Amino acid sequence: MSKIIKFPTMAEPPREAQPAPAPKAKGGGFLAGVIKAVWIVTVLVWPFLRWVVALDVTFQFVRMLWYWHTPGVHAGGAFLLHFAVLTALTYFVSLYKPKGI
Repeated sequence: MSKIIKFPTMAEPPREAQPAPAPKAKGGGFLAGVIKAVWIVTVLVWPFLRWVVALDVTFQFVRMLWYWHTPGVHAGGAFLLHFAVLTALTYFVSLYKPKGI
């Protein structure tokens, strides 16, 4: 058959005393708790809120087209702001997840 060669066992080196790691703060602070609460509320009302904000963005788009060449109305800026809010809310609900949930 074959020869089995056993290697000598190594003794474990003596362990040095290591300081205990500092305890981590739970929760992450007041701001993290507020963001977590806002995220939970937003996720719970998201199906209804998505429709309301999408209709508002559609209205702002039509308003922007209507007032396209009217000076002093700034309908394009209002549309971009409302669209940015819809995009940010979609990101906040879809991709962001607070720690501890």
